[in-house]
Amino acid sequence: MAISGVTDYTNTYAADRANGSSSLNGDSQAYLNSLKEKYPDVNITVADFKNGKQEDAYMLGSRGYNNIAVSSSIVEKMAKDPAAAAKYEKVFAEMSSNSERIEKFARENNDEILSAGALIDKNGKVSYWMVGRSKDTMENPGTVYKEKVQKQIAEKRAKKKEEESLKEKKLAKAESVEKLMEQIKAGTSQPVKVQ
Repeated sequence: MAISGVTDYTNTYAADRANGSSSLNGDSQAYLNSLKEKYPDVNITVADFKNGKQEDAYMLGSRGYNNIAVSSSIVEKMAKDPAAAAKYEKVFAEMSSNSERIEKFARENNDEILSAGALIDKNGKVSYWMVGRSKDTMENPGTVYKEKVQKQIAEKRAKKKEEESLKEKKLAKAESVEKLMEQIKAGTSQPVKVQ
């Protein structure tokens, strides 16, 4: 049984790879080739996804931290318009140095990142994505939250109990000082035990 989104994506992706993004005209294809030369460590794919399933399949099927899927209409726009080229080439430059940021993020969060990249759709919207899994054991979020709240409550109770104990000691000390003062005023000099 085939998964429709993956199959659709695979067919589209395979066709683009095999044909070298044949949907691009000569100038756009030349511009794409220059991008690939300028950013050799970025995996550039020209893809016009038909739906979200195809986008998801692309992301789940990619490896590495420097993937860009760009719409053919955006490549054509970049080839014709230097301002658009400058705008979108910033994304390509970011992806070129993306691996250090992703690896740092993975270490800080104890995650395993399988792939990451960006999508530039036909409207020019840039979306960043990451695929990974946590190295921590999966726990029920409700249980984790409940344990966290219970721990906070226990800490508050312990702190409150400690404050009350300290307050009682201060009161006892104040009472013994008052008794001592009364004895001094009364003229009796019996020792008073200070707690």
